Amino acid sequence: MEGLKVIFQNISGGLVMAGKTHGEMVFSRVSLKEYIAWFKAQEPALLSLSEVHMEQREGSEDNSEMVQKIASELELPYHKCCFQSSSHLDTSKNMGIAVLSKYPIEDYSTFLLPNPRLTTVRPDGSRWVMFDKGAQRLTLNIDGKPLTVFNLHYFPFHHFHRRLDEDAFLNVRHALADILLSEHTTPTIITGDFNNKGLPLREAFPELFFHNRFRQAVEVETTVVGLHNEQFDHILYTPETLTVVRRFAEPNYSDHYAVVAEFVFRC
Repeated sequence: MEGLKVIFQNISGGLVMAGKTHGEMVFSRVSLKEYIAWFKAQEPALLSLSEVHMEQREGSEDNSEMVQKIASELELPYHKCCFQSSSHLDTSKNMGIAVLSKYPIEDYSTFLLPNPRLTTVRPDGSRWVMFDKGAQRLTLNIDGKPLTVFNLHYFPFHHFHRRLDEDAFLNVRHALADILLSEHTTPTIITGDFNNKGLPLREAFPELFFHNRFRQAVEVETTVVGLHNEQFDHILYTPETLTVVRRFAEPNYSDHYAVVAEFVFRC
């Protein structure tokens, strides 16, 4: 069996980052074709994304022109989108997460994460209310072998001047960890932007790493433009069932790096 190459990236609605600091919402252009060219060169079998634009909140798998275009160009015929919120980058669009696969999706579901409903006033005087966050769970058929995939985009506590490891959010964190740990029968990969600013993922969600349940496939200094020692973007895997044969993170056009890992199944 050939290796299974997995990519996760927050693609900022297909916009090209022009800012140099974290949180600087400055973009030079919209250019989905440049993202597609970068992904195509990597030849992923599984592409997980956050901050994809969607025309419809719900409905068929055709609810995102962006995902349809990426799927067609990369020849990833199986794909699912999950609505998150109205887009903060294009008010005419919705924002979501998506998984695109070379392999058939045999089971699919979404789940809503508990929202602490934080609010803050931005420097420009606008009032932000924390959006709901959903996540995806899929079962893929990899040449006869089942693979569970979770894809998520977690709450940006730092934008609300809070930390996700505060005691006030203990139940919120545990709710996600319990779901991610619920699958014990198949090899599992977790992809996502965890927004774990100021906190290594192992400290933010220690339950995921107890008893070697999951490991980080890619560990780098940063995955966020303008920040150091801040890895927001992650691929986790079950080491008892999967082996990593290649791994790296690389900036392209977003304010988040692409995170890439290639796996083989353990016999």
